[in-house]
Amino acid sequence: MASEDFSQYGLTDLKVPYCMFWLGATDPQRLKEANDKGTRLPGLHSSEFYPEPEPAIRTGVEAMTASVLDLLKK
Repeated sequence: MASEDFSQYGLTDLKVPYCMFWLGATDPQRLKEANDKGTRLPGLHSSEFYPEPEPAIRTGVEAMTASVLDLLKK
């Protein structure tokens, strides 16, 4: 999908601050094969989306933790 409803929070009169980042969740070999073939893999909102749960969750938790810790320093 080209957009997320989440971004609408920043457009209210309250000007709620928000942050959204993209996290890769596909097996690198599967991504390489799709790129080599010139095909696209199913996206997040597809019933055919097939993430690699363990590394995606681990990376997401590490990235979010680092982001929060950095924000708390300021």
